[in-house]
Amino acid sequence: MPLLLQALIWPVSASTDATPPVWPSGSRVTALSITSSSIYISWTPATDDSGTVNYKVYEDGAWSGMYTMSTSYGHQYLAPNTTIAFQITAVDPSNNLSPGPSATFNTAPAECQGYETCLTSLFTYTTTSTPGGTITVNDTLSNEGQDSIRITSITVAADQVVYSLTSGTQLLLRVGESGTRGLVIGVPQDEMIGTHSIVLSVSWDYNSTIDGWRQGNGLSENRTFSVTSPPAPNQPNLSGLASLVRGLAGYAYLFVGGYLALASLGVGLVIRNDRKKRAALLRGSSSQSP
Repeated sequence: MPLLLQALIWPVSASTDATPPVWPSGSRVTALSITSSSIYISWTPATDDSGTVNYKVYEDGAWSGMYTMSTSYGHQYLAPNTTIAFQITAVDPSNNLSPGPSATFNTAPAECQGYETCLTSLFTYTTTSTPGGTITVNDTLSNEGQDSIRITSITVAADQVVYSLTSGTQLLLRVGESGTRGLVIGVPQDEMIGTHSIVLSVSWDYNSTIDGWRQGNGLSENRTFSVTSPPAPNQPNLSGLASLVRGLAGYAYLFVGGYLALASLGVGLVIRNDRKKRAALLRGSSSQSP
């Protein structure tokens, strides 16, 4: 249930004030602390010409009916991995409303229970590649604890070769925040075909309220990826060629018949010309006879 930080009675003013409270530019809701069973938040304060502002805190669109004059709020006795969307509305003594910032937070997973700092990591990567190809690795990191966390490095070790994220490694995660970092690594041209081991690791610090920045326990996951043979170079499509030949065979009579027709026409023209020449010779012979 929510912590009772609210005032149960709201004094309604008899004034004719119609100006609602004002939220500063960039107002936001932030998480003060997150555990596997609780979420504590705070928000940028609003202002009002009356000098007094109270707040209504909505959880997943529902309001408990209570107001709070504080700019912080907590909900405890929650289950792990519970998601709550918070929205803050400012209210002045004349009951003028001004909707303000909102944010969504998750309670930490059960494995974070009892820890002040807890970083969760979700690695995704290309599981299959070829010699000379690439593997794309992405890591989504979430601060599920009560202190700010700073990612210092993300590394990928495969076949005793270590690849590091060299640009944009630094990632500051406030309480309840998430972020993603990724890198692309190349597979050597002479890499052996088959299954290979891969180790994905994250190093991080946390900002202790007592000791300042301290090193957190590194996260590491052992996975595998496969290197497969590259596609064969282009070869003649013999089956397609055979299909084309069979298709053309069905029309062969058109080509052969046409050729025979042309050949017959040519032979006929030769015979006719030959007959004309022979007739002319005969006429010439008869005219020269005595």
